[in-house]
Amino acid sequence: MTEISKLSLVLSLILVVIVSSFTTMSALESSQKGAYVDNIRFIQYLDGNTALRDIKAGNLDMYYFRIPLETVASISNDTNVKIYEKNAGSLAFLLNPATSKNPNILNPFQFKEIRFAVNYLINREFIVDEILNGYGSAQIDPFGISSPEYEALIPILESYNFKYNPNLAKDIIEKTLISNGATKLDGKWTYKGTPISIKIMIRSDDQPRKSLGETLANQLQNIGFTVQKDYGDLNKANLVVYGTDPQELNWQVYTEAFGGTSEFVRYNPGTTAQMYAPYFSSMPGWTNPAFWNYQNSSLDSITQRIAFSNFTSEEERNELLRQAVTIGIQESVRIFVTQNIDPYVASSSIKGLINDFGAGISTSKSLINARSTKNTSTINVGVKEIYQGAWNSVGGCKDIYCTNILSLVSDPATSRNPYNGEVIPLRNEWTNITTMGPEKRLAVDSDALTWNPSNQRWDEVGKNTSKSKVTLHIVYSNWQNGQPMNKADLIYPLYFLYEWASKNNSTDLTFDPEYAAQAQVLLKYLRGTKFLNDSNVISFVDYWHFDKKEIADFASVWPTSPWEINAAIERLVKNGIFAYTRSEASVKNIEWLSLIIPSHAQAIRQELEKMKTERFVPAPLKGIVTVDEAIKRYDASIKWITEHNHAIIGNGPYEIKNYNPAGRVISLTAFRDSSYPFAKGYWSIYETAKLAKFEKVQYPKIVTRGLPVAISGNITIGGNHDSNATLTYFIFDKNNHVITQGEGKWINDKGNFMIAINGSSTKAMSIGPNEFKLFVKSNYALRPDIYSGIFISVSNPIVKKLT
Repeated sequence: MTEISKLSLVLSLILVVIVSSFTTMSALESSQKGAYVDNIRFIQYLDGNTALRDIKAGNLDMYYFRIPLETVASISNDTNVKIYEKNAGSLAFLLNPATSKNPNILNPFQFKEIRFAVNYLINREFIVDEILNGYGSAQIDPFGISSPEYEALIPILESYNFKYNPNLAKDIIEKTLISNGATKLDGKWTYKGTPISIKIMIRSDDQPRKSLGETLANQLQNIGFTVQKDYGDLNKANLVVYGTDPQELNWQVYTEAFGGTSEFVRYNPGTTAQMYAPYFSSMPGWTNPAFWNYQNSSLDSITQRIAFSNFTSEEERNELLRQAVTIGIQESVRIFVTQNIDPYVASSSIKGLINDFGAGISTSKSLINARSTKNTSTINVGVKEIYQGAWNSVGGCKDIYCTNILSLVSDPATSRNPYNGEVIPLRNEWTNITTMGPEKRLAVDSDALTWNPSNQRWDEVGKNTSKSKVTLHIVYSNWQNGQPMNKADLIYPLYFLYEWASKNNSTDLTFDPEYAAQAQVLLKYLRGTKFLNDSNVISFVDYWHFDKKEIADFASVWPTSPWEINAAIERLVKNGIFAYTRSEASVKNIEWLSLIIPSHAQAIRQELEKMKTERFVPAPLKGIVTVDEAIKRYDASIKWITEHNHAIIGNGPYEIKNYNPAGRVISLTAFRDSSYPFAKGYWSIYETAKLAKFEKVQYPKIVTRGLPVAISGNITIGGNHDSNATLTYFIFDKNNHVITQGEGKWINDKGNFMIAINGSSTKAMSIGPNEFKLFVKSNYALRPDIYSGIFISVSNPIVKKLT
């Protein structure tokens, strides 16, 4: 299970980033490329108070975690620090729905009704106000109120009207337990004479989550359950929650947190899959065949349609979102509690930080663009944890502590606008996007290639069709070991996807169930790849989207590490030395591969030396890479690992210079190579978001049912009167059902608007108060400003008394 919603679908879990978009980048002429600052040090600070103190003292430049919420008010006017609010993270409970292996033990959460009832045991408003000190909002869906997806979900979300109601929860739970053979003795629930126990794994390394878990524990105790509280950090959660069979009931509730996406995404394709769908390996069982696994074919089907654009319009996509979220809430295996507003702090001496709507200032763009007015050579970044979980690009790097660092070490194929989520080009440039729409198809070039795992060769696809094809230009550079990137680096990850998603027989060594669960789904949408030459590729995909740039994003191909590193790792995994995924490591009782651990890096180095001695060329690269070329690559990576004591070799603006486990410090140094394509300041245009804000809203307080009414007002964008925005409205009756919704009209280009509500809509209002909500988003930045008001609906016009 990941502690971050980092969604680039399946290929972010392998060695390729299939992302998207862009504008052509020519070779840049600059004495220095990449980042402004030469060195970055990531330093562990478990205590946010200590981090804040060191920022004030000038010993630390920023902290990549929320500071203690009770300290925010005291520094709001401190000119030595600057607060950056991140509106993307969330808190949630993960419930274990497995039945016990012991027939005499009852797990209450095996019943959907009891899981759903937990929603009424959660006082979300109290959690926001008291535990989060107001830094958040109630949340019951995977997206939250600041997401561009939220407005499409409003009709179903408002209808649930989850309010703290322990009596209702108690009634539902008691009815379900009694009907399934449980009894209550002296205020305690029992089953076959045994107390019904609930084990809660509580993250004690994060105070809000600690309080969250203890609050729910108290509620469950009040219901009559015997509650066992188990405290720990992510390392313990990896063992207890993610590393054991759910049927063993080593845990039944886990306090989760999600840190947002690694970058803001407009149409987030994988969030519903990650949060609800079993196939995505993020639900109890984690698709490990040795474990009991939560199953829900409806969620798998719907979320795959969203993830792989199996729809014909934006409205159909939105309806699929509503279906997925509805089932997810009804199932309540993962229950969302709050969307967080996390205050991150940086020294006021640090300029150029970019507050991405998904990642906050921890986006890679921030540190690439950051400058210090005090220390021009080094930036010190505090992090909550320096290392938790394994660092590998197939089944590791699932926490923000890893992604925050590795996103600086390797570039993605494409990136996204940090404020509106649109795909922008980086290392893939599309020169042509051809699509016949969501239903028509085009012919795939017969000489496009796919890997044949059975025959261990590249085959021409022959006669086939696809929805789209994208012609890509690849923007290469040197790897950080000095070797030029080339076509072989692109080919190896493509091979890996086909090879490791298939299981040819029961003894197939190139199969990982956790990885394959997602990769097999993705393969259905890939129709072949055709290399025009080393730097230009045609990608055929059975994928359509109403935004063409999303098609290019999906079709992109890009490696994040050299082919020889990937090949050496693959040999080690095939030989049973390491496992790519946590679940396989657990089942086989071997180590979870992590390229930054010195002993793992040395094993990779030794494997490279064997490959050199064998004059080894991997099967997918035969005829593409010569023995001499392979040996040159082996030598370069052997030298790198010997000098750096880790095996992380990227193509991005920073390289990992040193990992000091004892000191809990990871040091990065700028990769100053003339081949790197981007100059300093490349991301500087994104330093400020142009947000829309309501300046004035006017409306009548009293509304007569059946008569039209209007709402008017004006907005600003980035402080200026502007109408380059989208305005939507929703009106609710007393039961929180949507009466009407629509878009407002701009009267001029100065931000003045009018919303006309007809008589049939006002006739549907409840007598008395009816809430309305207005959402405005600039086209430059999609974070909404939200205005709420109340119409008092009456049956007859109110006649004013003359005085």
